[in-house]
Amino acid sequence: MLKAAIFDLDGVLINTEPYQWFGWIEVLKPYDAVLSKEEYISNYAGKSGIIIEEELLKKFSLSIEKGALLREKEKLLLQWFKEKEIELMPYAKESVEFFLNKNLKTALISGGPRDEVILKLKRTGLFPLFSVILSGSDVKRGKPNPDVYLLGLERLEVESKSCIVFEDTAYGLEAATRAGIKCLAIPNEFSREQDFSKATKVFNNLKEAVGWVEDKYIAV
Repeated sequence: MLKAAIFDLDGVLINTEPYQWFGWIEVLKPYDAVLSKEEYISNYAGKSGIIIEEELLKKFSLSIEKGALLREKEKLLLQWFKEKEIELMPYAKESVEFFLNKNLKTALISGGPRDEVILKLKRTGLFPLFSVILSGSDVKRGKPNPDVYLLGLERLEVESKSCIVFEDTAYGLEAATRAGIKCLAIPNEFSREQDFSKATKVFNNLKEAVGWVEDKYIAV
């Protein structure tokens, strides 16, 4: 029996994945390092900031204190998300409300830093819809490691077989499946070329995905 629905944030509920790429572009500029959209899509979209920073430092042979680049990027994005419009993905709010109306638990599990996650949820009106909100700040190892999803199961007080996850990247999918949770993939511009072969099913949008869940797990 389905007891909980878990949502990723960037790329699933809000259209902010481009800002993640723009943020890395800006903090790399002083080092004459250029991260193309193609490279970001192929190698980084969906990974935790800690992992991305580590890989970028190696890629560009940068001798920078560990964590410094990521802190600058997070500071920049926090400022952007205070000032710029944050666009909901189609059917985002309705998707979460659907599960609430079916008396299921809802959780938001993101790989982003907690301050940024909370800001985006509050600015879009999504914050009150979740009983559990977890971020990359809550675990030592971010996606694609399963830690944040395992913690989510603990906080939700449900077993993995009773949950469904909505993710938009292969790295989020990997994290969810390694935690033993069924994962529905909804690729977007920044993740469409990634490998979603481990997904329970792949959809074009949230509305399709929620409709499938209703037919398979909820409809009588």
